Amino acid sequence: MTNRLLLIIVAALVAVAALVGVLAYTFFDVGLTPNAGGGLRVALSSFSAETLDPSLDNQDGLKYHGHLYDHLAGVNSEGRLETQFGLISYWEASPAADVFTLTIRENAQWHDSKPVVAEDVHTSLEYYFREDATCGVCGNVKSTVAGVDVVDNRNVALRLSSPDVVFLGLLAPVEGDMPLLPSHVLGDNPAALNTAPIGSGPWRYGSKSLGGSVHFESNADYWNAERISPFDTLDITLVPEEPQRIALLETGSVDIAPIGTDAFERVRDNDYRIDGPKHVVSTALRFFMSYDTDFLTSSLEFRKALAFSVNMPEIVATAYPTEAASVATGSALFTPVSPGYIEDLPTYPFNPEEARTQLAQSGYAGETVKLISLVAYGLSEMPLINEMIAEDWREVGINAEVVPTEWPAVQPLFMPRPQLFDDFAPAPVLHGAQPSRPGGDINSVRRYMSGADGAMLTYYAPDVADAILNQIQSAVNDDERNLTLQALNRKTYAEFWAIPILWRHDTYAIKQTLAGWQPTNGTSSDLHFETITRLAQ
Repeated sequence: MTNRLLLIIVAALVAVAALVGVLAYTFFDVGLTPNAGGGLRVALSSFSAETLDPSLDNQDGLKYHGHLYDHLAGVNSEGRLETQFGLISYWEASPAADVFTLTIRENAQWHDSKPVVAEDVHTSLEYYFREDATCGVCGNVKSTVAGVDVVDNRNVALRLSSPDVVFLGLLAPVEGDMPLLPSHVLGDNPAALNTAPIGSGPWRYGSKSLGGSVHFESNADYWNAERISPFDTLDITLVPEEPQRIALLETGSVDIAPIGTDAFERVRDNDYRIDGPKHVVSTALRFFMSYDTDFLTSSLEFRKALAFSVNMPEIVATAYPTEAASVATGSALFTPVSPGYIEDLPTYPFNPEEARTQLAQSGYAGETVKLISLVAYGLSEMPLINEMIAEDWREVGINAEVVPTEWPAVQPLFMPRPQLFDDFAPAPVLHGAQPSRPGGDINSVRRYMSGADGAMLTYYAPDVADAILNQIQSAVNDDERNLTLQALNRKTYAEFWAIPILWRHDTYAIKQTLAGWQPTNGTSSDLHFETITRLAQ
């Protein structure tokens, strides 16, 4: 029996054990009423901070309160900035990218019928900049915005403390968690945000049961007519345990709920399909010390050998059902939600013979290649995947060793200059993960490629990366920057600077009778239940 087959059998046994555990909850009941035809019912595993005030939560809280609100900058279903969505119909960056002028769309209004105006931007930012605000990007936006100038009712200028061509992404739902709030509520009674909140989004607040559920009503006056829900109500119930959510799905008590891969076949048998946000997390093999010629990771031929010897389609198919993950393509800097992504740039091919040729040319002499293995962003399958990667490397003659560890043990190794990977010589390789970010290419270049303080520095030429970073940051025009990023995609792809492995998707069971769901890809939190429609009977 091969090691690969043994790993597959072990994974299957774990899945069976989890399914047996689910059976005990078949008759679980949380008191949800049957669907009367006008309501959409959702079960979620977490309510985060369970507050309706976004300033007191983080991005995960958008699953709970985000249905009430709109972000200033909108994104399409692929997670890319687009004026069709969001509360600004137009934006313009100054030539130096240090002032962003935003134009509020004409027909946007709050749930109490008052118009959305530029002053709402000024007051919202002041509110988010409070010391006790806990939202994820509040501090970043506060340090970036030097001033807010309300030009008139529809236009507001944000002056930045330094140029930032991708700043707008912080005001959008993929990277940010600061939806716009009504100034007339903040000025009169900010506490009302958590008791009787008023937003501008596709759902109006109805009621809530602490630790139980939250009830919304469709906003028939929503400014985006294409996203007015055909359902009258949206009820979201807190069900932390997956076996309980599965039982509710089986009894027809909920229409949609997040589930793990072990339950896919079971819910399919009960007339549910699997759907959800795509490309939420990406993983890649990254090469430490590639800038040091004493390390094998500096050799292009060696990096090619590691890439060509990994059967990525088989590994991803072994670890995940097709709905849960896909093989990553192009350079590890980019995902389908990123500007600069090139759709026809493929994954590295599985070619063991070419891998052996490249390995011989690299000067590899049988040294131990240590694959640093850790569970990142909740991807519990990473150890299984890393064992399969190491097995593929051994098949072409690489002496591979998987080194299990945790993130706090890795960070002190890459933070210093010089880095401290002597114990992993001559080829320290990390299989790491990161969340997808549409404006994150600049941050990815800084974090993974440049020589900046605190950067992971997994690129062979940090000075080149610094120059690339400056070039991207100076590209204020979106089209110009996209071309620059596409060129970077092709460059780093040809350099095998990192080996992209997979894109992980979020998975929900959703009734077969429902269609049209457009959650935002690249994030777990922007769910857009208002896009769900009922199939004609």
